Amino acid sequence: MNFTFLALTLNLFCDRYHANSFKLHRLPMPRPGEVLGLVGTNGIGKSTALKILQSKLKPNLGRFDNPPDWQEILLHFRGSELQNYFTRILEDDIECKMKPQFMDKLFGAVRDDTTIQKIMDREDATDSQNFFCKMLDLEHLRDRPVKKLSGGELQRMAIALTCVARADVYMFDEPSSYLDVKQRLNAARSIRKLLQGPH
Repeated sequence: MNFTFLALTLNLFCDRYHANSFKLHRLPMPRPGEVLGLVGTNGIGKSTALKILQSKLKPNLGRFDNPPDWQEILLHFRGSELQNYFTRILEDDIECKMKPQFMDKLFGAVRDDTTIQKIMDREDATDSQNFFCKMLDLEHLRDRPVKKLSGGELQRMAIALTCVARADVYMFDEPSSYLDVKQRLNAARSIRKLLQGPH
């Protein structure tokens, strides 16, 4: 069962984290065999929604001063697809893999001599790094140290690392930043290929 996310998105569900911050009105529902692409302007909760769908952040149902526990949250979503989704996430029955928004934080701590190839070898759980490196035009960069990559190269490497992981839900937070039109198309094709299973 593979779910895939491109990005997230317009006003979601009733959730707020500070008195004067944005408010989410509803969450999108990940479904097997689908790529869900959601877009919206900066600061409206795209990354927050992804963190909620990963269970890295609890939905507070608008009660930022007295947040509910997971039992109450599941009761709130009773009868919906999200109740089943969150239940499976909490029971570790769904594995999520997310490409974060900010690559500098993700790769800022790597050693100076760490190359794309070393990271790929370590992270490739599906034996598909050759396929995705070719798809994302990383083949000629595989021996380059990560510290010497440009923003676009880091973005493509982060997408490839997410694609080679073994997961049920793949999330890509802002996968098009730093990429030109051709690279964006290749990133979208790579993400869609995940629906077909290992390569």
